[in-house]
Amino acid sequence: MRFLRTLLACAATFTVAFPVSTSLAQKPTAAPTKSPGDLAYDTYLAVRNAKDAKPGPARNAEIIKAGFEFILAFPAHGRTGTVISSVAGFAGSTMTGNANAPARTAYLTATKFELLGQRKREDLTPDQALALASLDVALSGALAREERSRENVQEFREKIDTLAAMPKADRFLSGHEREFGEFIRTGGRLELAVQFYQKLLEHKDKKVVDMAKLELRLLDARMTPAPFTFTAIDGKAVDFAQLRGKAVLIVYWSPTHEGSSNAQVDLKELYRNYRKQGLEVIGVACNKEADKAKLDAFLKSKKLPWPTYYDGKEFASDIAMRFNVRGVPNAVLLGKDGLMIEAGISPTRYEGMIKRVLGIK
Repeated sequence: MRFLRTLLACAATFTVAFPVSTSLAQKPTAAPTKSPGDLAYDTYLAVRNAKDAKPGPARNAEIIKAGFEFILAFPAHGRTGTVISSVAGFAGSTMTGNANAPARTAYLTATKFELLGQRKREDLTPDQALALASLDVALSGALAREERSRENVQEFREKIDTLAAMPKADRFLSGHEREFGEFIRTGGRLELAVQFYQKLLEHKDKKVVDMAKLELRLLDARMTPAPFTFTAIDGKAVDFAQLRGKAVLIVYWSPTHEGSSNAQVDLKELYRNYRKQGLEVIGVACNKEADKAKLDAFLKSKKLPWPTYYDGKEFASDIAMRFNVRGVPNAVLLGKDGLMIEAGISPTRYEGMIKRVLGIK
């Protein structure tokens, strides 16, 4: 408890389609039928991601309504946690900047008010009550990020602890503990975040323990320069220590994944534009040994101008595991000091982050 009180006190002060064969030997394969929950999730996403929606109270009400409808109808669905995070994080991701602070607060207040009414219902099932408790945690986290007061941080922590005492809390708990750890880290206290995750290694919930191990790995990457040396496919020796002073974009891809392969080709222009200003790119081919021929053919035809690492281990290589890479396309950006700035970067964000690290407006 002494550790937790110290943590809370510090956290509160942080600055803030395929062709169909007609042969008898190859019968057409019907597309899998989506479940009602999957269809409802698609409906929520359509509302959430509507491109022409006008910001304002009506839009906020639309998001809140769609979110609660899904959560209450499918509280145990595999995507419920995603919807909870989406609803709670809507304001923070779409109403950015200081000028929109009142709009963010208004959205969170309206969502909390709806949550309060729903939680008073006497016909809630245990799964519904659990999902709503998880949303309560997520909203408390959003409010704490909006205003890092001691009271908001304390409420965020208390909501997590209340959820942890509920049956089947493991469905959501590890995600919220990670949110709290990220709240600490983004406040600028890496050491305190390390202490928090180390404490979670003693947690009774295995999912929480596993999450803490992964987050500690990322924190180490933020505090210790990448140590890798390797010989690229083209025979070039690569030593990350010799790349200090440059921004290094590590791009994870596979020749069997079209989207990540296309992203490699698109990256060539970005590389040409910023190489002289201090950008280096390292490609990491995450594919099995059985796909080596496809990798060689791709590299030969596309002539990528940066070194490519390959060992046939997919995502089990040291250079993938250090940054918790488990899918493609993916990327990690290292700063000029060799420390990780961010992992899990999508191709659409490459240029903005590169310019920020290189100090280009």
